[in-house]
Amino acid sequence: MYINEQLKFGDMHTHTTFSDGKFTPSELVAHAAKQNISFLSITDHDSVAGIDEAIEAAFTAGIEIIPGIELNTDMKDTELHILGYYFDYKNPEFIEKLDFFRNSRIERMKMMISKLIKETGRDITLEEVRQEANKMSETDGGSIGRPHLARMMVKKKIVDDERSAFDRFIGNGKPCYVEVLSKLAPVDAIKFIIDFGGVPVLAHPGFSNRDHLIPELVAAGLMGLEVFHSNHDNQMIARYEKMANEMGLLMTGGSDCHGPRGSIPAYCGNVKLPIYRLNELKKRHHDMQKKNS
Repeated sequence: MYINEQLKFGDMHTHTTFSDGKFTPSELVAHAAKQNISFLSITDHDSVAGIDEAIEAAFTAGIEIIPGIELNTDMKDTELHILGYYFDYKNPEFIEKLDFFRNSRIERMKMMISKLIKETGRDITLEEVRQEANKMSETDGGSIGRPHLARMMVKKKIVDDERSAFDRFIGNGKPCYVEVLSKLAPVDAIKFIIDFGGVPVLAHPGFSNRDHLIPELVAAGLMGLEVFHSNHDNQMIARYEKMANEMGLLMTGGSDCHGPRGSIPAYCGNVKLPIYRLNELKKRHHDMQKKNS
């Protein structure tokens, strides 16, 4: 059946079992096909391991796969997530650096858990904290960090609330705090994506409420905003559309699908990014390659 090119749409923000999603890459592609999605980006947190499986599954499904990633970056008081598209995801140096960033977060958490066990005599495991990160992924992105440890401390009745966990144990300067072993700042993540030929985009800016930082990120090379997102309301969409137009930024969008979670639906396909937005991103990537050749 012929489909008008202008009616095609896609989803540029999805997760699989290679980070904190419930679908395998093949399952995600099959689900996307049922939603009549024409193009799909796998943007697992700090991982590109699911891309090749998705490409293979998408070949028979007739879906175009855009190589992607979502990098979790650390700031003093929050996290920002940077999406990357069309980078050289098979480059050995890229993979090595990615593994280093991911493993440093895990090592930091192991050290904090060890300190906490000695300080309180209560048992908490890395796997419990990891599971908590996955549960909170709809808002926090599934990257293992102190908020997830704090949540487990409440569940274990070590503290009454998460604020107390920070104030007494895991906040800066407290007995169980461990410095970030390898801090990836947003500007460094942007450079990292560009260095390997990719297009960096700020994920769900409405989550972080750090709009004042966007001009700094643009100066560092940020090329787009994820204007359209499952949890962006119409007011947020209008605000980021205006900002993108004023700054000459690409506009992307995606469901941030993590697969079905109990009563929470899979989301994949509920944000319908028109294909001309993908073509704009492709052109920006092509212009980058041409400039650097």
